[in-house]
Amino acid sequence: MKGKKTIRNRIAVALAAAVPLVGIVVTAPASAPAAPQQAGTVLSSTDITSHVDAKVAGAQTVVAMTYLSPGSDGKLVPVRGTVMIPKQSTRPHGLRYVGYAHGTAGLGDGCTVTDRMGHGGRYDDWLGPWLKDGYVITATEYAGIGGPGQHAYLDGPTAGKNVLDSVRAARSIVAQRNLKSSNGFITSGGSQGGHASLWASNEAQTYAPEIKNVGAAVSSPPVDIADYFKLIRPGVPPVAVPDYVTYFSYVLAGLKSVRPDAQVDSYLTPLGRKVIADAKTLCYPNQGRATKGMTVGQLVSRPFDQGPLIPALRAVTRVPVSGYRAPILIQQGNLDPVAFAPLTKNFVDAARRDGATIDFRQSNAGHGLGPWSETAALKWSNQQRWPS
Repeated sequence: MKGKKTIRNRIAVALAAAVPLVGIVVTAPASAPAAPQQAGTVLSSTDITSHVDAKVAGAQTVVAMTYLSPGSDGKLVPVRGTVMIPKQSTRPHGLRYVGYAHGTAGLGDGCTVTDRMGHGGRYDDWLGPWLKDGYVITATEYAGIGGPGQHAYLDGPTAGKNVLDSVRAARSIVAQRNLKSSNGFITSGGSQGGHASLWASNEAQTYAPEIKNVGAAVSSPPVDIADYFKLIRPGVPPVAVPDYVTYFSYVLAGLKSVRPDAQVDSYLTPLGRKVIADAKTLCYPNQGRATKGMTVGQLVSRPFDQGPLIPALRAVTRVPVSGYRAPILIQQGNLDPVAFAPLTKNFVDAARRDGATIDFRQSNAGHGLGPWSETAALKWSNQQRWPS
């Protein structure tokens, strides 16, 4: 029933929180037989259409959901997300899907985004056109945000699976409403969401072969964080990037949670260790205020290019250049001070050499591209080959 967990779902949630898992399937104990619970299984769903700040223009129904997806240790955990459903599409194959990955909002449980995307009409110009054109928007919060465990910021393989499992879950929710829908989807997002979107597209064929990845539409993706983090050392001059210390703290807090062997604390001053600890709970605006006036050079006690930190960071945050089977649209600002355009261009060149089909569009913009980038992405998506 909508808004209530069944007894079976309660069992699955308890298992996901308390029982060591193997692979990506949660099963009930012999004393309480139940069907296997797999990645993408919906644990709960609640219609929040009437809730304040829930509805984006073009959405007929908005559903908050919890579904199963891997955390950074590979074990299935409950992950939150939101599904925005438009009216039935007039296309022969029905509704299409966008696996939407949101940008940086914070790592703590209070840093959810997707259940209040209607606030002040903020996303109306961004996601509204998709909904009005017959696309279901399914948006993950990522493992660890509003759920068990710590969110590992820019852990690409995990975030990619969270996006793919949100599409699986959304298809179940849409099917319950007897709406016809396509088997195809695209992944989409900017900044952190662009990073996750690329990973989701890369993993789609092997991780979720039952659904068809039509493409990835991304903007401002941080494709090689390790390449500029390796330049950080004590006293490094301030960088003219808004909230740079906030981004820095989230990257290291995420790395620390997933790779203790990186010895993050050994690279930090006492102030640096406090900032990283605060990053685990403070959402983007509050972390920005808490670090106002600080510089990265104040937080660092030894060069990052010494010891285990950079190899571990590269392993976690890298974006693969091979294995893309669906076309990709990348929109990049030449003036981007966070996801540097030269690094994105290097990624595009390397991926193309390995056979990727990439439409690379550059503009004289910064990190946050405007709604025009979503208009371009929607037009690009409609030009791709969608399954019937």
